[in-house]
Amino acid sequence: MLTKRSLKCLEGLLLLISLSGTASKRKTAAQMEISVDTVTKYVVFLEACLGCKLLINHHNCTLTAKAKELVEKSRNIYAGNWLPAKRDFNLLNLKNLRGIFYLKTIAFYGNKRHASQMLASSVETINAYVENLEKTLGCPLMRTDNHGSYPTFTGKKLLLKSDNLLNILACFRKNGRPDKEKKIRLALSREIDATLVASLTDGEPAFPDIMIFADDPNLHCEDWDIAITYSVPEDSDLVIVFQKEIPCGFFASPAYLDKFGQPKDVSDMQKNHRILDGSGRPYADKKYRSMMQNCCKVCPINNINIILTDMARYGAGICIVPLTISQNNLIYLEDIPCEAKATLYLSVHKDIRDIQPFQEAIDNYSHALAQI
Repeated sequence: MLTKRSLKCLEGLLLLISLSGTASKRKTAAQMEISVDTVTKYVVFLEACLGCKLLINHHNCTLTAKAKELVEKSRNIYAGNWLPAKRDFNLLNLKNLRGIFYLKTIAFYGNKRHASQMLASSVETINAYVENLEKTLGCPLMRTDNHGSYPTFTGKKLLLKSDNLLNILACFRKNGRPDKEKKIRLALSREIDATLVASLTDGEPAFPDIMIFADDPNLHCEDWDIAITYSVPEDSDLVIVFQKEIPCGFFASPAYLDKFGQPKDVSDMQKNHRILDGSGRPYADKKYRSMMQNCCKVCPINNINIILTDMARYGAGICIVPLTISQNNLIYLEDIPCEAKATLYLSVHKDIRDIQPFQEAIDNYSHALAQI
C-alpha cells in the first residue's frame, strides 16, 4: 500500500543521501530549500520506520554503518539517468521525487481521487506535482479518461525505476531490528507533575527521554515523538490520541496553614487568605477566574515558568492545581469545593502514530492515563 508514510520514507532517504555528502543539516536544508527542523524530522521518521539508527549524532550528522549501506544501495537510483532526453533528470530533488511518487500512487490506485485520500493530499496538489514533472521532462506522463487515470508509456518507464526505491526500503524494514538504544522521546509541558511521569513510565522496557517544556511542547519543531499537555495541541501535524479530565483542588503548605489557619469555606478563603493566581493556566475555567476576581489577596504570577506548587510549598499562598500533583509538603484542602477541571491531552505526530515502537508507547501511556 502506498501512503504518505511511504513518501516521507523516500524523502528521508533522499535527505540522508544529501547528508552523506554535506555532513551538514544546514547545507542539506539550503540545498533542498527546506528548514533544518524538517531535515531532522524526516531522518528521525525514517529511523523509526526502519527500526535502526541512521545518525550516530544528530548534531554532527555522522552516518551509522547501516545508513551508509542504505545510501550506497539507493544513491545510484536517485541520481541515475532515467530518460535519454533528459540526462540531468534525477530524484535528488524533492519536487521530482514527489512528482514520481504521486504518479506512482495514481497508477497504483487507478484514479486521482483515491490516491489523494490515501496520501491525505488534495487532487489539486497531486495534479500540480505531476504537471511540474511533465513540464520538466517535456512529455506527457499521465492520461485520464472516464475509467480513471493511467501512466503513459514514458510514465511506466519512469515508474519501473521508482519501484527499486520502494523495494530497498521494504527490504531494510523487513531485515531491520529495533535499536535497543532507541527511546521514545516524551515531551511534557511544565505543569505536568513528576509523579504522573513516574506512573506513565513505570515498567517501560526502555525508559523514555523526557523533555520538560516551559510552554507547551511543539513536536513539529522540537522533534519529540509524544507529548502530554494540559492544553489542546494546535500544530496541524499533531493528533490527539487520548484525553482525560482531571479534577482540580486547593492546596497549601503546612507552614502556611500553621501561620494563617485553614480556610473554613470558599468565602473565608476569598476574604482572609492569599491566593496564588493561576488564571493563565490552561485549566483555569470561567468559574475559577470568577472566584479569583472576588479574592481580596491575590499573588499574581505572570511567568508560565513558575510552577504554582513550588510557590505554595514555600508558603506563598493557596494554589489550585490538578489532583494528579505530588502532595509532598502540601496539604489538600478537600473541604473547600472546587469545580475546576483540567484536561490531559496525549498527542503524537500523525505520521508515526502507527509505527512501532510508538504505537506500543501510545497504548501504554493511554492505559496509564485512564487509570488516574
